[in-house]
Amino acid sequence: MNRRRLCLREMAAGSQERIRAELRLAREQQRVHGAYLFEGPPGSGMRESAHWFARLLLCGAGESEPCERCRDCVKTAPKSTPDAGGPQHPDLKLIEPDGASIKVDQIRALRRELGLVANEGGWRVGLILGAEVLRVEAANALLKTLEEPRPRTTLLLVATQASRLPPTVRSRSIHLRFAPEPEAALRAQLRTHGLSEENAWLAAALGGGSLHSAQAWAEESLDEAREMVALLERAPRLSASELLDFAEAFRGRNEATRARTELLFQVHSAFARRAIEAALAQDSSAELELWLERADAGERARREWARRNLNPQLLVEGLLLELQARAV
Repeated sequence: MNRRRLCLREMAAGSQERIRAELRLAREQQRVHGAYLFEGPPGSGMRESAHWFARLLLCGAGESEPCERCRDCVKTAPKSTPDAGGPQHPDLKLIEPDGASIKVDQIRALRRELGLVANEGGWRVGLILGAEVLRVEAANALLKTLEEPRPRTTLLLVATQASRLPPTVRSRSIHLRFAPEPEAALRAQLRTHGLSEENAWLAAALGGGSLHSAQAWAEESLDEAREMVALLERAPRLSASELLDFAEAFRGRNEATRARTELLFQVHSAFARRAIEAALAQDSSAELELWLERADAGERARREWARRNLNPQLLVEGLLLELQARAV
């Protein structure tokens, strides 16, 4: 077992495909470890891969990918991800930061859940997002589960900075390091499936460095995202009242508004990155400086919105008015 664990630690680093192949093999050989630590920068696909592995373990078909047909897959489908209100499968338990940290009571509740017999007769999976903000007492509460995992139970920890986790947690987990796939490579792969250049760019950008996520975007309707791109392109020529009218669509704090706001932040980030690439190609220092500032402003607004639950309408208004006021 130690030799196999060492092999995974050495090999499971790099692209999603390579890491998923290792995880798939572990499942096929019934060598699934009690805990995995998915680490990588935003856009590396670590979160998507953790959810994919949870779905693979819970899938009743026993195939090399979630079958998408069985009852388990339906309950863990992308529409049931944490971003859409939490997973619906009784054997998939999700933990997310409560405010600025993950608290000990959350981990104690997770331990109680994982100690139960699986409802569907298979695996029980704990998915911990933002694991780097585990409080010390919460991390300590995990140790018993990490040291003595129950049969057919595994923890999937997702972190952007694994170094912030206590060594006791890191040493008891299989460490999977993700690197984002270049958007150019994703665009090229999407173009081979018949997507236009614009749609391939948009799907790859929204996919955040993940081929699987980019393909999912390509298969969904990109209409709303394309409308946002068109609005950002026209923003410097629109009146302030027209921009404020668009921002009206972000009033309220329901789930639909939250999803739309998140999508706009993603589109704004992709739009800014493309403008930065164009400025570099044209050797335009003025354009480069302007779009670097706009990209930073968008990321700051996104962080503030996520951290402090600010009014999304006001944030959107600010981003759009800045595009208009500071056009070159």
